[in-house]
Amino acid sequence: MQFPAVVRHWVWRWQAVVHHLARWRAQPAVCQTARMLSAVALAAGVARLTRLQEPGWALITSVIVVQNSITDTISKGRDQLVGTLIGATVSIVPITLMMFMHWPVWAAFTLAFVPLAVLVSRKPEARLGVVTLMVAILFPSDNDPYLRPVERVIAILIGVASSTIVTYVVLHEQARRDAFRNAAQTIRQIVDMLQAARAGDVAWSVIQDKNDECAATLRKVQAALEEARREHWRPLEERDPMLARLPQGIRQLQMDALVMARAMLTLPERAAALNPHDATVLQAGIMRGFQWLIARCESEAVARTGDDRRVAAGVIAALPTGEAEDPIIRFVVSILLTDLRQLIQFLGDDDTDRPG
Repeated sequence: MQFPAVVRHWVWRWQAVVHHLARWRAQPAVCQTARMLSAVALAAGVARLTRLQEPGWALITSVIVVQNSITDTISKGRDQLVGTLIGATVSIVPITLMMFMHWPVWAAFTLAFVPLAVLVSRKPEARLGVVTLMVAILFPSDNDPYLRPVERVIAILIGVASSTIVTYVVLHEQARRDAFRNAAQTIRQIVDMLQAARAGDVAWSVIQDKNDECAATLRKVQAALEEARREHWRPLEERDPMLARLPQGIRQLQMDALVMARAMLTLPERAAALNPHDATVLQAGIMRGFQWLIARCESEAVARTGDDRRVAAGVIAALPTGEAEDPIIRFVVSILLTDLRQLIQFLGDDDTDRPG
């Protein structure tokens, strides 16, 4: 085998490996597994360095707290910390009663447990306080009793901190991929809604159901955007303006498509008044614009590669003018085309040189 052939062979093998790794990295289950293992390892290391008497609590907390998203991790961590602090604070009362007033264990525990149970019934996020109280009172150690709740708080702090750090550091770019993947799905649903209305033999309730599906997927885009805001200390509008304005543009298209679908179903005779050739050109041009948006979002979901503005300009130039004799049809088509052009132009900007 000649030398250039050997090089090409190994380059091909390396590209194949990178491709498979990228596919694995895009799997949520793989990312979550890596985060959980990393969080447990970090918590174990810190617990060992601090010489905790019961390091297992730090490991358990890291498993409970680490989530697929930064938002969920912070929420879980907050609940764990608040509950533990409440339980540790309340446990001081029965410990004091048992040590200095020689109360029976169950009497002192009941005195603290009843009000804590009432609190947890109103604030379920503080339920870990009950567990902390039970651990501190019902499972005593040979050390100073007051150290038991303190060590419990330290262990929870280690577990929460480890999970939070890992969620920020390990494979934390999933939010952008989720946002663009769901954006592509939303645009597909918009196209499906328009095609169903164009067919003319569908009830308005069906169009409303399709619009609800669009709205549900768009909420996933917005949730991913909020997650992306928490991934970095810099404002999202500065480091990724395309993602920051993505939900707004798609939401506007969704509203335009719903208005257009309503016009086609409510005023079928007006839509039918269009010249067949003009109607075909109009539909084909709009569909090309939507298909370009879908492809663009899917490409951004894989990697932030940017695009040539001339490509977007060509797509915009190929869009129909939307001229129609009927004023209502002309109006609904014009607002759809206007917002479609704006979104194509915005997503066509190459922002790969912007710092991420």
